[in-house]
Amino acid sequence: VRATINGEISGAAVVVYSYTLSPFCTEAKNILRDAGATVKVIELGDEWVPGLLPAGGAAVRAELGAMTGQTSMPHIFIGGASIGGLATGTPGLKSLLNSGDLDRKLREAGAL
Repeated sequence: VRATINGEISGAAVVVYSYTLSPFCTEAKNILRDAGATVKVIELGDEWVPGLLPAGGAAVRAELGAMTGQTSMPHIFIGGASIGGLATGTPGLKSLLNSGDLDRKLREAGAL
């Protein structure tokens, strides 16, 4: 699973691991798309609730946790590095947006 994740995050400028029904994931994808970024979205399942997250999605979620300490979604990678989620992480998507650094980070990663 780790090799697949590493391939995904190294193969695209922006990668978002997401739950289809999550409003937080939807907001994060919208922020990135509104910024003009090319985004690779990987949907792990409808939601993390038991029965809605397929085994493959659960395995990716667990491995992301082992790799980064974060199991919540969205989980966003820009330029191969985890920035966390929508409002959490280092620094988190909203923090990048509010500080004005999102555009620079996306340009440096080649996502714009």
